[in-house]
Amino acid sequence: MSLAPRLPQSAPSRAGVSLPWLVRLRWGLVTFELLVVAVAAMMFGAAIPLAAVLACLAVAAASNAALGAWLGRGGVASEGVCGAVLAFDIVLFTGILNLAGGPWNPFSILYLVYIALAAVVLGSRWTWGLAALAVVGYGVLFLLGSAAPDTHEHGDGVSAHLQGMWVAFVSAAILVTYFVARLTSAIEHRDAEIADVLEQAARSERLASLATLAAGAAHELGSPLATIAVVAGELEHALARLSDPHAADLVGEARLIRAELERCRRILDSMAAEAGQSVGEAPIAVAVPALIDAALRALAPADASRITVGEVALVTVVVPARALAQAITGLLRNALEATASGQHVELSVLADAAGVRLTVRDDGSGMPADVLARVGEPFFSTKPAGRGMGLGLFLTRTLAEQLGGRFAIRSAPGAGAVAEIALPASVVPGVASRA
Repeated sequence: MSLAPRLPQSAPSRAGVSLPWLVRLRWGLVTFELLVVAVAAMMFGAAIPLAAVLACLAVAAASNAALGAWLGRGGVASEGVCGAVLAFDIVLFTGILNLAGGPWNPFSILYLVYIALAAVVLGSRWTWGLAALAVVGYGVLFLLGSAAPDTHEHGDGVSAHLQGMWVAFVSAAILVTYFVARLTSAIEHRDAEIADVLEQAARSERLASLATLAAGAAHELGSPLATIAVVAGELEHALARLSDPHAADLVGEARLIRAELERCRRILDSMAAEAGQSVGEAPIAVAVPALIDAALRALAPADASRITVGEVALVTVVVPARALAQAITGLLRNALEATASGQHVELSVLADAAGVRLTVRDDGSGMPADVLARVGEPFFSTKPAGRGMGLGLFLTRTLAEQLGGRFAIRSAPGAGAVAEIALPASVVPGVASRA
């Protein structure tokens, strides 16, 4: 299974959106066909077996009522359901036409309506399949339908006319299927691109807000924290000079204050780094092995010993080196935290004509679907309070997309996780020989 970007996973399918609309449209078609039958029988005196035709229309109405009730009870729409409904309609429509004039019925053109609906509601396979069903149905009408009243006078001409009607219908069905399906696909593709651009713009806006927040917090809190640190240090030295037996305990409390102050300063520094300062650095040429070394050096020795480095492409990339190294370190830390202490995490970097793919793989507990769907959202984290800000994966995704690449995660409960940063060929000025 290949990695794919997250998101828009919650977007409804065409079938899910269109089936309720299709139910309403079917009511309209049943009403229209009733009116046509009434006009043909009353005004034009057409010889139509009303009982059989009305029975077919009653079946269509009953099926639509059942479909609407099924949706109302929470039925899940799918391509299979929509396709089956339209296939049923085409077969039923063929039966009505056979009862009401066969191929001579001018309303046989409504076959194209069902084909167009399939192209809008379903994918290309279903559309072509239903178009073929309509063509077969129309052909069956020629085999079963009655001849025109003047066939004995113009037999050859009528036969040629019928053949021409069938060829024209087949041509129209093919053209409608092809062009409507292509148009629908192009519109969906455009909508997906627009959604992607809007998502990236929103992500960049959130990133700028985070950077502003981090800079403001560092500026506003830096001075008072420094003052408290100086006072705590003086207090510690003063308490150390006292001969009071409780002075040692007070010295310990003063040291705790200083330690917590240092922790606050590290959090501020982490906020500044994670909120975009490193992401905005200028790209430089750096060898991939050097990036890997920098990422591993940022880990504690015990953690670094659990990293199994697989194949590493000997290529040079033009990237924000510090930001990318931090992103790799963050992925490794996440993988280490998700695995047991004795397990290893695999790191590899591959290069080909498409670019560079950096992969971090672990055999941890994995992630359920609801957590995986939110991976990369700012401030979303499954770690305990104080263990992370929930910005690491968000910034990793942002960095990859700013470089023209992508970031993706594949995971399932009990199956570990695979995180991949894919960078385009544009960041690789050349490919060297591999080890």
